[in-house]
Amino acid sequence: MKIASFFIVAMTICLGLFAQTADIVPKPVTVIKKEGVFNLTANTKVLFEASNEIEADFADLARDILKNATGNAPEFATPNTNKEGNILIQLNNPLDTKIGNEGYTLSIQPDRVFLNANTTAGLFYGVQSIWQLLTANEGTTLPCMDITDYPRFGWRGLHLDVSRHFMPVEFIYKYIDYIALHKMNVFHWHLVDDQGWRIEIKKYPKLTEVGAFRADREDLDWNSRKEPVKENEPKYGGFYSQEDVKAIVEYARKKHVTVIPEIEMPAHVMSALAAYPEFSCTGEYKPVPPGGVWPITHIFCAGKEETFNFLEDVLTEVMELFPSTYIHIGGDEATKTEWEKCELCQKRMTDEGLKDEHELQAYFIKRIEKFLNKNGRQLIGWDEILEGGLDPTATIMSWRGADPGIRAAKAGHDVVMSPTSHCYFDYYQGDPSLEPKAFGGNITLKKVYNFEPVPAELNAEEAKHIIGAQANIWTEYMPDGRHVEYMIMPRMSALSEVLWSPKDTKDWGDFSKRMESQYKRFDKLEINYATSAFQVSAKPELDPTNKAIKVSLSTDAWNPDIYYTTNGSEPSAQSKKYTQPFTISKSGTVKAVVIQDGNQKSQPLATDFIIHKAIACKVDQKYPNSKSYESTGEYALVDGIKGSKDHHDGNWKGFNAKDLVATIDLGESESFSKVSTGVLQDNGAWIFYPTHFTVEVSEDGKNFKKLGTVKNKVSAKDGERQIQDLVLNKKGKGRYIRVTAAHLTSCPKGHAGEGQPGWLFVDEIIVE
Repeated sequence: MKIASFFIVAMTICLGLFAQTADIVPKPVTVIKKEGVFNLTANTKVLFEASNEIEADFADLARDILKNATGNAPEFATPNTNKEGNILIQLNNPLDTKIGNEGYTLSIQPDRVFLNANTTAGLFYGVQSIWQLLTANEGTTLPCMDITDYPRFGWRGLHLDVSRHFMPVEFIYKYIDYIALHKMNVFHWHLVDDQGWRIEIKKYPKLTEVGAFRADREDLDWNSRKEPVKENEPKYGGFYSQEDVKAIVEYARKKHVTVIPEIEMPAHVMSALAAYPEFSCTGEYKPVPPGGVWPITHIFCAGKEETFNFLEDVLTEVMELFPSTYIHIGGDEATKTEWEKCELCQKRMTDEGLKDEHELQAYFIKRIEKFLNKNGRQLIGWDEILEGGLDPTATIMSWRGADPGIRAAKAGHDVVMSPTSHCYFDYYQGDPSLEPKAFGGNITLKKVYNFEPVPAELNAEEAKHIIGAQANIWTEYMPDGRHVEYMIMPRMSALSEVLWSPKDTKDWGDFSKRMESQYKRFDKLEINYATSAFQVSAKPELDPTNKAIKVSLSTDAWNPDIYYTTNGSEPSAQSKKYTQPFTISKSGTVKAVVIQDGNQKSQPLATDFIIHKAIACKVDQKYPNSKSYESTGEYALVDGIKGSKDHHDGNWKGFNAKDLVATIDLGESESFSKVSTGVLQDNGAWIFYPTHFTVEVSEDGKNFKKLGTVKNKVSAKDGERQIQDLVLNKKGKGRYIRVTAAHLTSCPKGHAGEGQPGWLFVDEIIVE
């Protein structure tokens, strides 16, 4: 079958019919192209007989989907009508065991169309494929082909945090539409966190009266927001009534999307404890935090029976609203310092024979799990719930890389893979200079597509415990639905293919080509999607011998036409077209864009390359940098390349609790008038500007003379992610230049890491 599929695709490309054969995302399991097309006319009927309410719901959805593609709502008729010229939709009897509960078969012939499935879910996904084919062909024709299709994984999820920023009900409906559009089937609804309690619980009204609202600090950076000082300050927030939740769950059900609620515990609950402080260890009232909190110490008390009574009451109401098998209880990032000091928690540990607070958390989770199991539900939580031991019946969501998922699967737990490396869509998806503010990191469309949920370390039996994967959307920097759309689209298209399509049929070039039609669908649906995949990145290669930089340009777009300039001017179709790497031998700014069908597809990415006196010179560091932040290695501090605001971009050297003390050997005595270095501050990542920057000069490398010092003037408490150049303008001469960037000795007062060592990040030392 693999060989046959290869020749089919190859023949299709040769015939120039690529969009007709496989223009569906996610890619079907098999597609066999045939001659001809099926033309939809005003007389085309859909032949389907609904025998129950579920089938009637499907018929209504199918009618709406086809109307969206064609502009006309087709007439539905019983299958005994003449099949010629019509679309026949049927449930299989007997069942087709190959396609399972969510698969379908689609046969498009010149005079009729057959869609078959074992369930209405399969029929629904088949209609989604028809919609995609129609929207790729002006809504009137379907290319003739036979499709057999079914998903690789049962859990194909998308998460949404509505605590950091509340999303209105109307957007939640849209979000479910996007999940269904991509043949995904799980909506993980993160309803509770420190910054807001978003679900009505009738027995505890203060959860929403108090916990759903916080002081309005929306004009400030997330990590720079201070607690409220007055009770009557303007508030930010909102919540979903139980009627809202019921309507959303029902809407999702009709689209074959399961809504899984997340009710956090024992940490990430400051919104709940603002309403009911008696369920904490201290009983202390603390307001709902308006921004970032770290470490998270104000958590539920594990020693009080009242805490468990409260949580069981809350979960009882939650289970009445959500019919999902799984209830997500969080379980992550609990700093247990209050438990260590709490007499009741310590007594609980003694009474239960628990050796430490990790086992106390395991006790907490197991107790909640027993309650859920007693009510016919299953517990799922973030991978920290493994700490201290856990029953194999619990399902793990592995977010801290693949390792927790591997350990969980080997221990017999079902696992949903959601690692920060590939599935955190709050990370940047392009160059930060061109993107709206994001949490950090960088996960491109191509990186998502290359994600493999099943770790190679698992054997075949263990691999069965990997039930799927999902993307997570944390909304610290996403204040509204349009911003959320930008962060998920088109990356969820890539993830949908990872989770639906066979592993051995994945092909980045094929996917990139099909995305051209997917972008048009996004336009039709008025989705605010990112064009980051069209950004052009400049990959430098230092040439130490010639003191020059060789530059290669690339983009994730399909078969791109790249145009560029090297003098900082704006590129256009009249600029030089990129065909091969080029060399920079003097300082300049490279700007490049993709131009497709006469249209510029993204903003030009500007990359500065600096050719200076110290480029590619030998550098000795007094203190080693962290191996995690090595940058480009030997010449990292003198390679002519500056870093971005993303400290993970590979262009920064990072020092933890150490100064940068670097001695540059220019090779011979040189005169210069300016020495500078680039430094980064990211308060939330514990990265701070140095206190000062000092330059010394020497002829022999032993006896140094101080040229001057530049002091940093930006407060360490400034939470904006930012870059500055510390510059000493002073004439000097010598063979050796020693620079010192003195790290801030500890995180400042009031910071989450107060008193603990911070980080110093440096990109380039420039001598001019």
